Amino acid sequence: MDHPVREIPGIITALTQGNSEEQAKTLEDYFLPDAYFVHPLCRVPSFGDHAIPFPFSLLTSRTRTPNSRWFLLMIYNWYRILSPKILFTIDSVAFDQRASLLYLTMRQTFTLWFVPFDLWQAKDVKLVTVLELALLPVDEDGRPLSRAAAPLTAADGDHRRQQQDRSRFFVRGQEDHYHVEEWLKFIAPWACSLLWMAGQLFSTLVCAVGVALWPFTLVRAIKRKQLQVQVRTKDA
Repeated sequence: MDHPVREIPGIITALTQGNSEEQAKTLEDYFLPDAYFVHPLCRVPSFGDHAIPFPFSLLTSRTRTPNSRWFLLMIYNWYRILSPKILFTIDSVAFDQRASLLYLTMRQTFTLWFVPFDLWQAKDVKLVTVLELALLPVDEDGRPLSRAAAPLTAADGDHRRQQQDRSRFFVRGQEDHYHVEEWLKFIAPWACSLLWMAGQLFSTLVCAVGVALWPFTLVRAIKRKQLQVQVRTKDA
């Protein structure tokens, strides 16, 4: 990304509403191979390419070398499979350049395709997404240069020097933050979030009543008065 605030809405749209090819291209263009992902319901730790034998590899002699970005692609693919019709609204975008963090506040509507009449629909789920960005030098195709690339020497031409002077922002990691009542809409979209909110209100009431009636409140008040008397006596 050259301009994260301007470009991120299109990236989010491609990941959440695009087909599998668009999702793969978007991740390859904007996410690092070892990008991590944190969500209340799933997690992808950061790791690079690893050769892993897939099922039937003993017969076909085929292995894959997935990285954490590949697993992130699988999550987005499964996300689209479960809900082919996803509605997304980005309410705000803010970029903390000093910390290289991009903040997005969003709302989404997630509907399971196999439940008839949209009975299982998580509507207007609010979340805050935090993207950790990395500013890296890129080649002519806009790909990040290898960290193990040979350093420039006096014999290198100006073209290569200008090429390495170019840089872009890439996503190093993604964290999705939900309030409890919001991610409960995915699990039980009917009334579970309302019950949780009722529990929150009850906890607030317990705090207020506890402060007013709990004996410790009276004890603390007495000790405070005794301390004030002692201070006044010393001053006298």
